[in-house]
Amino acid sequence: MHNKLLLTVATLALMAGCQSKGSCSFAGCGPDAPLGGTGGGTGGGTGGITINQDNALTILREAWYAANTTSDLPFFVVATGIGDTSGGVASAGGNNLKSLPGNQVLMTPFGPTAYNCPVSGTFIVTGDVTDMNTITAGDFSTYDASACDSGTGFTVDGIHSLDINSVVGDVASGQFEVAQTMNFTNFRAALASQVTTINGDHTVVRDTRTPGSITTAYSGNSLDVNEQGITVLVRNYSGFMTTDTATLDTSIDVVGTVNSSVIAGSYVYSNSETIQRAFGGNPSDGIFDVTGANSSTARIFVVDSNTVNLQVDENASTNYEFSVNITWEEFLGLAP
Repeated sequence: MHNKLLLTVATLALMAGCQSKGSCSFAGCGPDAPLGGTGGGTGGGTGGITINQDNALTILREAWYAANTTSDLPFFVVATGIGDTSGGVASAGGNNLKSLPGNQVLMTPFGPTAYNCPVSGTFIVTGDVTDMNTITAGDFSTYDASACDSGTGFTVDGIHSLDINSVVGDVASGQFEVAQTMNFTNFRAALASQVTTINGDHTVVRDTRTPGSITTAYSGNSLDVNEQGITVLVRNYSGFMTTDTATLDTSIDVVGTVNSSVIAGSYVYSNSETIQRAFGGNPSDGIFDVTGANSSTARIFVVDSNTVNLQVDENASTNYEFSVNITWEEFLGLAP
């Protein structure tokens, strides 16, 4: 089963104060093993598996995991010690390319050059950065890590590349918009016995120019995540998140198509009502929809930060034949 430990720990590293059972952009990141159950709703397209009362809980959990993974990816990259300019929800200004492990790159263009990681292992850096003291459109860098331990608790292998597509505003003041694309090739992060491997692309547009809030738009063609032997493939995904910089409360809208090794067939997730979450807690409002074959649907209707209503419409009648209230902990598989 997915325990989402790596992404949860990575998010916690940047958002201190989140509870370990619920630190992701939506809610917690609980196990996703097939447990049967209920779900339902209308999504942003149709999938290849028919959703019914027996498989709906599994499908909802896998879709929820996929949506959380795409929204948390920039934070995961930062926490592993590999450079990233997205900054994270808790950052008003973002990092810059000087966050390279060891902060050893001093020239532009540079590489390929091999460096020792702060604790153990090596990484090879290649890139071209206009000014190491800021972020400039056209900057790019590639990190090829080999058993690299940067002191964050993670050991990293594989390739992560970062391209700065555009920069608008004043980087020095922290009031700017940056668009960047990350690509992953066998990017593997291990925390003790927990291992996550990522392949795919992820584009992020972060805007800090509006006082009191940060907006994050992200998208990708394909993201393949393997965690503890379970593979989740998310295609044609996107999201838009707004964060209150004073409270760190978030709202988010998402869409994507999922295939998982847990259950055969594809399905599409979206939300017909924006997901609202207070910092450190579970979502308190919103509707998360998953659509399968023959317009069968499953839905997470958020009742409050303690309870969700799971609904199933097996025959596209728009009437939910099955409905049940459960706690977030039960849905996420965290309850005893």
